[in-house]
Amino acid sequence: MRLFAEKVKVFEAKGQKNQYKEVKKALREKGIRCYGSVWQDEPPVCGCGAKLDNRDFGPNGRIDRDIYTIRVRKEDEAAAGSIVKSLLPDYKPYVKRENQLHF
Repeated sequence: MRLFAEKVKVFEAKGQKNQYKEVKKALREKGIRCYGSVWQDEPPVCGCGAKLDNRDFGPNGRIDRDIYTIRVRKEDEAAAGSIVKSLLPDYKPYVKRENQLHF
């Protein structure tokens, strides 16, 4: 096993925590080592130092705006891609829109 193996993205979706967990579990069951990460592409709208987002205090609680990403080693890309397609046949990778306005 190489420590610094090249990794490729096989799954990336915005606000799809359940799908992220499902894909990660399926990859692990098939013996494919996966590397997951969660990040946000939009800065908080508040200008204060606390970086609170007023959209998180609605009646239904926090909105899931996280981007969920799964990467696998280059040699496992084909197998992982087929697993993702079998679990999520309508899967479209997340693409960040540039210059979008946040209100």
